[in-house]
Formats: sequence, C-alpha cells, structure tokens
Amino acid sequence: MVLLRKVVAACVALPLLGGLASAEEKTLTVWMTDSRTQYKTWLEDAAAEYKKQNPDISIKVVQMAPNDAYVKWPSSVAAGNTPDITWMFFAYAGWLHDLPGGGFAPMDDVVAELGKDKFEEASLAAWNYKDSYIGVPYTKQPFYLFWRKDLFEAAGLSAPKTWTDVVNAAKVLNKPDQGQFGITIGGKNDWTVRQNFEVVLYSNGGHLLSKTGEPAFAGPEAMDALRIYSELFKNTPPGGLAAGYTEVNRTFAQGAAAMAISLPVALSQFYEANPDKAGQVGAVIPSDEGLALTMQNNKGWAVFKNSPNVDEAKDFIKFLYTSDQYAGALASAAFGWMPLYKDPAAIERFFTASDVTKAFPDAVDALLAPASGYYAGIDWFGQNPNGGEVGSSGLVEHNLNSFLAGQISAEATAENIQNGLGKIFRK
Repeated sequence: MVLLRKVVAACVALPLLGGLASAEEKTLTVWMTDSRTQYKTWLEDAAAEYKKQNPDISIKVVQMAPNDAYVKWPSSVAAGNTPDITWMFFAYAGWLHDLPGGGFAPMDDVVAELGKDKFEEASLAAWNYKDSYIGVPYTKQPFYLFWRKDLFEAAGLSAPKTWTDVVNAAKVLNKPDQGQFGITIGGKNDWTVRQNFEVVLYSNGGHLLSKTGEPAFAGPEAMDALRIYSELFKNTPPGGLAAGYTEVNRTFAQGAAAMAISLPVALSQFYEANPDKAGQVGAVIPSDEGLALTMQNNKGWAVFKNSPNVDEAKDFIKFLYTSDQYAGALASAAFGWMPLYKDPAAIERFFTASDVTKAFPDAVDALLAPASGYYAGIDWFGQNPNGGEVGSSGLVEHNLNSFLAGQISAEATAENIQNGLGKIFRK
C-alpha cells in the first residue's frame, strides 16, 4: 500500500494581510493536458481528497487541449514558469526533458515505492530516458478492431483473426445501398488516420523506426500495410477523407459500419447508443503474423525538476495510484483509458461495476488481455527527444491522406515517410 505523508498544519493565530494564505501553505500546479471536462472533475476531486490528509497543500488544476500544451510546454520552460506536475503523452517527454531550462525530476523513487513490478513492463520502459524514469505511466490507449458479431453471423463469416479476414469481411459486409458499410476508419489528415494505420503496420511486424533510430518504413511490411489499409478504405462510408476520431466512433455507434478501428471508448459509445445489442460486439488485434501488437499511447505524470515543490509533487502523484483514486480515474474515462498499473482492487471495482462489461464481457476480456504497442516517434526505438515531432509534424498522416485520396502512389507514400523520418532523426 502506498505510504502517504501525513502533514499536520500548524494553526498560527496571526492576522493575514490582504487575506494571503499562511507562509506554510504550498500550492502545486498541475497541467491536465486533456480538454475533456470529466478528467478535470476527477482530478480536482482527487486533489480535494488529498488536501484532507495534507491540509497545508493545495492543488491547482489547469486544463488545456493537447495541441495547446504543445505550445505552452516549451514557452513555459523558456520563461522559467513551468507547472509543478504535467500530465502528458510519453512521446513528448524526451523532447521536454532536453529543452534548455527544462528537464524532469527523476521518478525512480516513486516507481520503486509504487512497485516496479506492478507496471506493465513495456509501458514503464517507455519512460526510461538517460538511465532514469522521467515520468510515471498511468494509463494506456490501445487501438483494437471492433466487429459486429451479429452481422458477421448473418453473413456466415467467422470471427476475424487476421487482416486477410478483415479485408474479406469488409468487402462482404459493405452494402451501401442498405446504408451498411464494411468498416469505418480514419482518412482525415489528422492523428486518427496515422494511429489507425499503425495498428495494421505494427500487428504485421512493420515499424516506422528501427531499434537504433533509423527510418524503417521502406520494407515489405510497410507496403503490405498500405495495401491492406487502402483495401479497407474502399469499404468505408462516403466522406472517409474527412473521417477522424469522432466520425469513426459515431458511425460505429450508429450501426452504420460492421467494423471499426478505434480506442476502447468505441465500445462504451456503441453500448450507450445500442443497449439492446448486448453481446454483439467483439474486440481483437488482427494479425497475419500472430502478433499481439497495436498502436498504443501511454500517458503519465512528470514533475519539472525546477519546481520548488518536487517532494510534494511526487507525494501527490503517489496518492493518485491508491486504489480509490485509480478506480476513480478509470471511471472518469469510461473506457477512454485502460489500466497499465496492476491494482486488482481498482480494476475489478471499475470493470465489474461497468454496464459495458456486463454487456460485452468477451470484448472487455480482450481489452484487458496482455498486449504490447508502439507509438509514432517512439516505436521500436524507445524514448528520445525527437519522438514527438513525428506526430506534431503531420508527416505520416499527411501522406496517408494523400495516398487514400489517390494523389500519390503507395511507393511514393512509403518514400515520403521514409525520407521525412530521416530528416527528423538525423538532425
């Protein structure tokens, strides 16, 4: 059990000029770099609970969209005005750590106290940079193929296991004249098309980067992934080139597509729209190579080393891993996050109580099964200062969008991405 530091505030009976707080009280600032309101609500509730045990510590939560954070992080570092704690994508950790005036406090002590063996090994390793953990992972966002069992059964199709199965099913189940489409996937020039495509790439053994940081998008795996994605895209609803995360999830929830590549939240959104179809959705990571590899984001907590409150910030982070708080985090996400910290009590509390679990037990079992994943810019290489630039540059998504629009060939797409990765990682 996480040991929480107990602080007893000394009440000093002195007048406070202008209503200023006691000099003993400290305020920690946390940047919640996700704009969904339920996440701020959860974190503020957690901060209020923490303050009950630590009355001399106040937690101020500042919420912003990820795109805003990409701008505000470096500007705050340059101005010497960083928050104490930031919630962030692990792909940007190496970049921020190496910025002049930046850098994160080593979190090895926090990891050790929480229990290194309680983290998913790959997810924890992703935060290791220059021989220390520069952040502590909290949740993961893995992509899966979601498929309609009822539609497959009606068409005489077996459960999809390989991408060959998926492509065949997309063709069979694509019935535009009936308002039914084989699959819904991203085509828009944004992160969804990149991350959807990476599910195909990684699960079939392809990579963007080698283990030594060299571009690795020139092999047969990349060309095969482009072929598969192109075939799937032919069986998507009209306007697919403008389909992003919202459109993919909405189309699947509305029942207009037999399959979708998305995050687990697609399952909860489908249930909300179709409570009468309990048991009719499955989840799988298809692979022609038998690999349980997918596109997986990883988010966690980091403390800026220039914070005057490093110890207090670490203590609050440890509090967020207690069972009550971890269960609360999962509940706030409603399948937007999946656990990577092995707290059986918290995991059971949320998933057992969830109506989604009760409706789709097989799918939820698949979501909770061990699976590894990569993220563009980290990929096979690992934590590095250029990782975030792959996503922020739009390199992969821009070329995929052009390829799906028929503006460039598969060969040109692969060459453009390979060359673009070379420019990023050979600076």
